[in-house]
Amino acid sequence: MITQNQTPLEIPSFYCPIPAAAHPDTAGFDRRSADWFRGFGACDDEAIKRLSEGKVALVPGLALPHGIPEVVEIATNFEYLGHGFDEIAFEAGRFGQQPDEAAGLLALMTRVIEVPEAPVLEDNPWAAGLRDLRRSLERHATPTQMSRWVAAWRRYFFGLGWETLHRSQGTLPSLNEFISMRMAGTVGMEILTTMSDIAEGYELPTAELEKPAVRALIEMSWMLVALDNDLYSYHREALLQGNGLNAIDVVAREDGCTTTQAVPKVVAMRDRVMCLFLRLRDQLALDSGWELNRYVATLAQWVRAHLDWALASPRYLTPLGADSPPGTWAQLPTSYAPRPTDDNLEPLPIPAVAWWWRCADLTHSPAAPAPTPALPLPRHRSAA
Repeated sequence: MITQNQTPLEIPSFYCPIPAAAHPDTAGFDRRSADWFRGFGACDDEAIKRLSEGKVALVPGLALPHGIPEVVEIATNFEYLGHGFDEIAFEAGRFGQQPDEAAGLLALMTRVIEVPEAPVLEDNPWAAGLRDLRRSLERHATPTQMSRWVAAWRRYFFGLGWETLHRSQGTLPSLNEFISMRMAGTVGMEILTTMSDIAEGYELPTAELEKPAVRALIEMSWMLVALDNDLYSYHREALLQGNGLNAIDVVAREDGCTTTQAVPKVVAMRDRVMCLFLRLRDQLALDSGWELNRYVATLAQWVRAHLDWALASPRYLTPLGADSPPGTWAQLPTSYAPRPTDDNLEPLPIPAVAWWWRCADLTHSPAAPAPTPALPLPRHRSAA
């Protein structure tokens, strides 16, 4: 559904004092991944062109500046496959409104990622791409790392089913339920973060990964990406889909306010999480080994990478195309905020995530890193 009269919400600057980074072959990964995805015939050339023009595969290159090139490219391949599957097969496809059909497909896709040799969905192009991702990653990952990655896909598929149910019924979940499912399921970040150590040639021990503070940091990185995505993608969704399962709409419904009034509320939520993330990251670094510190640093880089990409991508800046009227362009920030809008040390009133605050020492306030005010990627709007 395209509603060209939809007035864009003004999205304020994001607080993200994490330095920008980039793999030297970031642009090359994106180009090659577009060609890789095109080879499976999962969608038409126009859809691939839209994904390619939106540079949807830049994020891994911005998040893994020192990554093994072959593994970073597998992550960029996932970005094409994941964006395409979510957008074309679900949001704009028949599965997005048919929870029974979606459940059947997702169950079989789960079998494909678990056992790529299994003779299921053999003529399905999405399954073909998934098999290729799995087999490619196996050449670089340990059995433990593969098990984590497969588990992340299960959660992602489960989240898509949950999202399809709400979309088909036209319902909105509570904020607590939304945050629980959005950060761990539908945003797909777990699939990427489980590749962090694979891409840098080490395996984070399970004993380290399962520490409560580490689990909290991982979930915070997912939530930050999810909320940031809901903010910068809101106008695109409003134009193309009419919105719905987005933090802005959920907060507006829960608090009985307008979407314009909900924007600063969502920004305050993500800023409070960002402040806790930085605090807990710095506290954990004091007595952690290099592997854990490297893993946590990469979690931060994923958060920054998603913002650097999205705030310069035509996918969100000009969602109806480069030649669309200026009134359809998104109102996105051109720099980062020097300070958070909310640095309250109290837990967010969201039961699903309130436990994060118990993992940090809240009695001392470490100095926040200096923010990086400029976007490292060129804005594409000037070329529109």
